[in-house]
This record gives sequence, C-alpha cells and structure tokens, in this order.
Amino acid sequence: MKKFWMKGGTLVLVAMMGSFMACDDEEPDIDSDEKAQKEVLANYVDKTVIPTYKAMAEAALKMRTANQALKTDPSDANMQAAATAWMEARIWWEKSEAWLFGPVSEDGFDIDAHIDSWPLILEEITESIEEKDGNITGVQAWEELNAEVIGFHTTEYLLFRDGKARPVSALSTAELKYLTAVTDALVWDCVLAYVAWAGEDHVAQDIKDVFHENLAVVAALTGHQAFANYGTKMKTADGYPSFAVALSDIPVGIRDIAGEVGETKILSPYENQRVEEVESWYSWHSLDDYENNIQSIKNAYLGGLDDDTRTKVSLSSFVAAKNPELDAKAKQAIEDCIAKIRAIGTGGKSFYEVVRDRINGEEVQAAAEACAEIDNVFAEIEVLIGE
Repeated sequence: MKKFWMKGGTLVLVAMMGSFMACDDEEPDIDSDEKAQKEVLANYVDKTVIPTYKAMAEAALKMRTANQALKTDPSDANMQAAATAWMEARIWWEKSEAWLFGPVSEDGFDIDAHIDSWPLILEEITESIEEKDGNITGVQAWEELNAEVIGFHTTEYLLFRDGKARPVSALSTAELKYLTAVTDALVWDCVLAYVAWAGEDHVAQDIKDVFHENLAVVAALTGHQAFANYGTKMKTADGYPSFAVALSDIPVGIRDIAGEVGETKILSPYENQRVEEVESWYSWHSLDDYENNIQSIKNAYLGGLDDDTRTKVSLSSFVAAKNPELDAKAKQAIEDCIAKIRAIGTGGKSFYEVVRDRINGEEVQAAAEACAEIDNVFAEIEVLIGE
C-alpha cells in the first residue's frame, strides 16, 4: 500500500439523469441523454484509457529489455538506454492517473500502490538486495516485497542520481540483479492494468505471453472477475446503477488526481521543506510527472491521447451541449494548470531544487491553486451529469 497517499476514485451515486438535448421547459429526454452518455463512455474507454495502458505496457517491455541488456553488458551507454526507457514508461503511467479507479485501485489489484509508492524505504531496499545478494526472482518481487521497495521509484533510484543516469560503475552486480527482478514486477503490473481494462482477448499475443509468465498475476485477474474486461463493463454500465453514474467516474477520477497533484505532490513537500517527499526526485522528473498528470486530465476530458488524436465525442462535447460556459471554463482551467506547473521550474530548476532551496514560492502556490480550480470546475461537471 502507499505509505502516505492512496489514490483512486470514489464512486459517486447520482439519483437522477437530465436531458442532453431538452430545453428547460421540456420533459427530459432520458433516451437521448443515455445515448450521449454511452457514446462518451465508449470513446473514453476505447480512445483514451485502453490506448494509454497499451502504450504503457509496451514501454514497460522496452524498459525490461533495456535493463536486461544493462545486466548482461554493464556499460554507461546501456545505463543511459535504461534510463531513457524508464522515462518513456514513466510518462505513460503518469498520463493514466486521471482514472485510478477500477482495476488499478485499492479495491481492485492495488496496482497504483504497487507501482508508484513513495517515499521509498531505502533501508528496506538495501536489506532486500543484501539479503540474497540481489538474487531474487521477479515473481518473488511481485508477490512478496513491500510496495516501497519495488515499482517505478525503486527502479528510478537504481538508475538515476541528480537528474542523470548514474555511471554504471556505481551499481553493484547485486543491484543490477535486483533491478531486473523489480522491473519484471513492474512489467506485470503494467500488463495487468492493460489486460484488465481491455480484456485478454483484445490484446496482442506478445502481451498475453507476458501476462501468463506469472501465474499469480493470472490468478489475481481470474479471481476478481468484477475487474475483468473492465472497459466493457464501464461502457455498458455493468455494475453501475446507470450510465450517468458510470460517466461520473470520469470527473471523479479527474478531481482525485488534481487534488493530489496540488496538495500532496506540490504544496506539501514545499511547505514542509522535505525533499524526500518530492516524487521522482532522483531523476528530477517531478515537474514532468505533474504536467503529465494534468495531461491525463486533458485526455480524459477532451478524448484521445494528445491534441492530434482528439475525439469528436468526449466528456467535453457532452458538457458543451449542456453548458458551453462550463466547458470553456474546464478547458481554460486545464491549460492554466499546465502553464503554472511549468512555471515552478522558472530559472531552469527542478522541483527538487525548488523545495531544497525554498525558491519560486509564488509559482508553487499558483500551481497548487490552479489544481484546486480544476477540482472545483469538475465538481460542477459532476453535478451537471446528474441533473
């Protein structure tokens, strides 16, 4: 489990659905509204969530290949390649954090905590490495080790220092062995998230093969059928009281990550002046992480994976049809937040340096407030969905 922060959406029950097309003086057209909700959910799942997890699983496999090459041939070039592969996989995970409900949540397979817990417990990492001289299998890492000694931040700790790939001479043979084992565990978590959302029948054979490498991973999904084919369940409102309630998970997930970025990731480390609470501080990737979290919000709201792949039907189009001013406000809040997170690094500083040196305080506060504004706007959107 996460040491400090547990993420994941809370299902908000909404008793009534309003009309998508009806005027104020007309009876609500439930069928029309439900049809629109179905279309939004289909695009959200098929064009944003599942493609993001697919890209993340594929990037994790590249990371595995890079780390295995590093173990076989320890060189600075291979170390740099491994660090680059870590960055790519990390980006896709951070771009998935606007939907930390369902399979990745604590109620599901707890992938969020398993893959992304911080701060690390460095003493436990050292003990885990020294106990068996690094000779631990990926299966043991996935099944037996605490979340704080595996996942993205442990692999980051082994690969980076001060924002750069470590010299390969700094890694012991035991650390290289441990790196490949915990990378296997990370790969299985990424693949599990993808397979759970997409359904095993809808992923490529190479992903199926990786999924079946670890029988405990297969058993986890087999034993929790409520989270199998989760994308289909969400699109059909299977397990939800209505399509409106299913749709409300989108703004709930958005609000969760906006609140976490503003309060937990940005404001808390700065106010407490605790660099160890800064996420991704070994790689100095923190501000990129936070911006990618807001990009995940943008993708969840506008559809697609980026500005080049936006979908015609999205939560944004649904909101715009009902309340164009609110849609415009949501879009502006997202763009403002991205700009203000970037501004924290004014002067070319990493967030680690900002916290350590207690600088750029106005920019930190402005970014936290921008995250709070996203939370406020999407609270309004939650209400709109239930009208």
